[in-house]
Amino acid sequence: MSNFAIVATVLSMILGLSVTRLLLGALTVFRIRRVAKPDWVPLVWAIMLFATQLDFWWAVNSLPAVKTTFSFPEFLVLVLLALSLFVAAALLLPSRSEDEQNGLRLYFEQDGRYALLSLSTYLLLGLCVNVWFFKASPLALWGVLDVIMIVLPVCAFLARSRKTYSFITLIYVPFTALDLAVSLSN
Repeated sequence: MSNFAIVATVLSMILGLSVTRLLLGALTVFRIRRVAKPDWVPLVWAIMLFATQLDFWWAVNSLPAVKTTFSFPEFLVLVLLALSLFVAAALLLPSRSEDEQNGLRLYFEQDGRYALLSLSTYLLLGLCVNVWFFKASPLALWGVLDVIMIVLPVCAFLARSRKTYSFITLIYVPFTALDLAVSLSN
């Protein structure tokens, strides 16, 4: 008997909260735009994170074609994937206007950049799940893309120079677009 309904329900609950959190952060940035200057870098990461959230949500629908029954450890790994997206969404943009009194750039440099570690965690876990559940070769195009996409947010997190983490952000965008195109074509 399939337990996909339970898996899908829990993942959808967490992903729904994750998307909600990210959208509320974007609304906070909009609401306080007159007193706190927006910054394009965290907004670009937010767009990429939103696309990743939706891609994962879409991929959850493909699970029954590959696997109809999930063990509890497999379920936990999938929950960890969703939770890592939630943590990234919760950290990336401020949730209260008080958090952003000095501008979005400073918020991102002090707190928001930690979302990038959570995004890399999601991508690393996703790579493991693709190999473990889907028996996909990590040497395929998607695997190479995933490794690059795991490393780039970590590099952006570690970068102290605005110029460096901005450049890494710009590099990340086409990789995300390509990764989405590859995953949606499958």
